[in-house]
This record gives sequence, C-alpha cells and structure tokens, in this order.
Amino acid sequence: MVLPAVTGYGLGARPLEGLRVAVTRRGTVQPDRLAELLDHAGARPIEAPLTSTLPPEDPLELGRAVVSLYAFNWLVVTSAQTVTPLCEALETAGIRVDSLREDGLRVCAVGPRTGETLSKAVLEPDLIPERFCASGVVDALLELGDPRRLKVFFPRAEEGREMIPWLLREAGAEVVTATAYRTVLILGAGTRLSAQVDAGKVDALTFTAGSAARVFSDAWARRRTDAAGEAGARLMSLPTGTRVIALGPATASALESGGVRVDRIAYPHTLEGLVASLQDCYLARDT
Repeated sequence: MVLPAVTGYGLGARPLEGLRVAVTRRGTVQPDRLAELLDHAGARPIEAPLTSTLPPEDPLELGRAVVSLYAFNWLVVTSAQTVTPLCEALETAGIRVDSLREDGLRVCAVGPRTGETLSKAVLEPDLIPERFCASGVVDALLELGDPRRLKVFFPRAEEGREMIPWLLREAGAEVVTATAYRTVLILGAGTRLSAQVDAGKVDALTFTAGSAARVFSDAWARRRTDAAGEAGARLMSLPTGTRVIALGPATASALESGGVRVDRIAYPHTLEGLVASLQDCYLARDT
C-alpha cells in the first residue's frame, strides 16, 4: 500500500517534525532509546508502555538451569531483558563467564542492540544473524554445520514463543529453555492509549513486542465493541491517518490477529529501522 505524504510534517533533517508517536515499550534504560531516536527525527514521543517485566513465577528456575551451562556450546539471547537476570543467576551460582568461554561456550544475540547489552555484561556475541528475528537466529545456527552437534541454552521470557526451540529440535539440536523474566500488562494502559488514539491525539503507534501488540489490540477491540456493538467493531478501524509500525513479523502478526492494521514492518528489525520505516510511511508518495 502506498501512503500519501502527511501535510505539515518536516521533510528535512527532522522528517517527523511534530508527529505524535506512541512508544508502547518500556526500555531497559532511561531515557528510552526509541524515544530518543524519534525526538531526534523531530517527532513528539508519547511514552505509553503497555507492559512491564517482573521476575518469573519460579525465581529459582534460571539459577537451577545455569549450573549446567558448561554442557552447552551455544547461549542464545533474543532480548536485552534476559541479560540482567542471566548475569545475576550466574553470579549467584558462582559461575564465571570467562570459564564458560574457555570451555567453548559461544553466544548468539538476535540483533545488535541485544548484542551491545551482552557486551556490557562481558558476554560479547560470537554470532549476530543477518536477519534480526527468530527465524534469522535459527538459520544462522543451522548454517554452522551438523545441527546434532548443537547444544543450545535459551533463557527467555516466561511467555516466550516456541519457534526457536521447536525448529532447532526438529533439526536435531539439543535445546534447553529457562525462564528469565515474565511480561505483565500495565493495568489500564491499553485502555488509556486506545482512548488517546480514538480521540485523534496519536498520529502513529510503534510496537516492538507481541505482548504490547496484544494488549493494545485487545483494548482497541473492547473500545470499538462498546462504541458500536460486535458487528461495528469488526468494521471500525483506526482513525484515518493513524499509522502502525511493527518491529518485526511476529509483532505484526500479533497486531493483525487482533484486527489492527499494520502499515510497515521495520527493516532491519532494529529501533533505527523502525524509525526509518516510520519516515518512509509518511514520506511515501503515489508514483
């Protein structure tokens, strides 16, 4: 779909001048990196986190799992949120990262941002796939050789998707998962953001995780149902001109499954790629 340029927004060094953009994630550090990138591009970030992270229901699970990390040859990390609880579990267990490295453990990060977080924790990635997504991780690992030689330790969110462990196991790899954190919705956050969108106070929505995508799509569906009944809810989309940008295919799928249209998927699947895709979305012209 080709989108018209939006009148009133700058096209120079600050191409998103004045654009009101909802940031639905809560970054691992403050100020939030995505909000900073949007601000640099001239946008007006609206910080509207929909989820937060908490320790897992079983806070000792990761600690029990890391004691066997010496038996693995790959550590796979797909979220920067994983790094702090992983390092804490290693420290509690008295396991030194350098000794794991000496025993042959290698580290795969889903993308450069997660890689930076790992590097700061002295877990410099050995592998970052060309495609910064779950399928990219799987393809990169399988390209290394016989998958039956892969022994993968995969700490992740409690509600994490099964794509990576399932595909690797199907190929013959050994995969052990452990819960590092859990994602919970922020009470009322989806309702508040959907009300802002409905009132025309948001020009664009950005989503970096399926969990936030599901919170918003559920809240939007409830708002539409309350306003127009079940039949009307299926017909009423976001306000004209409101754009939706997803970080990756899985996040886009979560939005579309909930009935929310996605205008762009970031490429590459990074925060910088998300902002660039947002710019493309608003600067595109019918040629």
